[in-house]
Amino acid sequence: MSATGTARGRICLHAQYAWPLFTDGAIEFAGGAEVQQVAIARGLVARAFDVSLVTCDYGQPSPIRRDGIVVYKAFRPHEGLPVLRFFHPRLTRTIAALAAADAEVYYVRGGGFTAGITYDVARARRAALVLGAAHDHDARWSLPVLDHPRDRWWYRRALRGARAVVAQTELQRRLFAQEFGVTSEVIHNLVELPERAVDPGQDGAIVWLATYKPSKRPEWVIDLARRLSHRRIVMCGVIPIPPETLDAWEAARRAAAECPNLEVRGYLDHTRLGELFAGAALFVHTSAAEGFPNTVLEAWGHGIPSVTVVDPGGAVTRERLGEVVSDPEAFAAAVERWMGDPLARREAGARARDYVRRDHAPGATLDRLASLFDRVVAGVRERRRR
Repeated sequence: MSATGTARGRICLHAQYAWPLFTDGAIEFAGGAEVQQVAIARGLVARAFDVSLVTCDYGQPSPIRRDGIVVYKAFRPHEGLPVLRFFHPRLTRTIAALAAADAEVYYVRGGGFTAGITYDVARARRAALVLGAAHDHDARWSLPVLDHPRDRWWYRRALRGARAVVAQTELQRRLFAQEFGVTSEVIHNLVELPERAVDPGQDGAIVWLATYKPSKRPEWVIDLARRLSHRRIVMCGVIPIPPETLDAWEAARRAAAECPNLEVRGYLDHTRLGELFAGAALFVHTSAAEGFPNTVLEAWGHGIPSVTVVDPGGAVTRERLGEVVSDPEAFAAAVERWMGDPLARREAGARARDYVRRDHAPGATLDRLASLFDRVVAGVRERRRR
């Protein structure tokens, strides 16, 4: 049992790349799923849960307490020999860290190895797994983001054995039911609403924020910069760490040297997003498939409308928060149309901020998650009493 021993429940979140969010930008990595999980962990601490988190080893002590969360480290990213490293250090050290957390409920978001091993540890310890979707593809039987047959098998097994499944949108809820026969509960992603909104009607920049990797399609933004040479465009995001390819990052930097209207920046700590959005007029998102992108929510929270390729939860169309496009030509046309209409940007930006306030407020999301964890903890305790 961990140090606080609170009665409401012992919850462990497994988020492999979450530790950078505790380092004030000293380590340059943070994905949307990690941002969500750390926010959930902090929110559960505030709601009297005993919270731990298992993450990768970035050289931090273990266990270490941060913001009331006990953090355990597993393996170093990319450590070990190919093939063999799956067994050691990844499997061995992850099992040890999850076991040390001694939770009643383990929470993981997304698929593959992380979901599979978390489920097996929970099952072995007579605990429960709560599994959250991180992507629409997590709810599709083909699991197109998982390349290895082992990971697909492991995820499906975890999904069948999970005590509760959390979907981000109604689409994911329907897909879980149709493709896996699994019941899930829709709980929206959370985002802190900035105190003040940006004026998207300003003569500002078109902003793209993501990871420089092929699935995020940064080449669409480079193409946009060439098509709309009279518009200022800012690209900002995580630079992949080898062995992932740096091709997209290097292509963006080359394009910036050729296009005076294109500015290419690297990693920006999550706490400094306000600096990026302060000068924005429009947010663009180019991934072909997503769950509910954290960056889009952050932009909407700042009052900035978006032109996107995906329509998360149908919100862009339903709430009139921007425009959804399907190809580079339509993308460029939509961006130019929105940039030419400051009033439309202001009106859509105001709707976007209201939507975030109404449907993605941290308090409501965390209260629903806390209620779900209460139910699962109660079930674990009842089974252990038998």
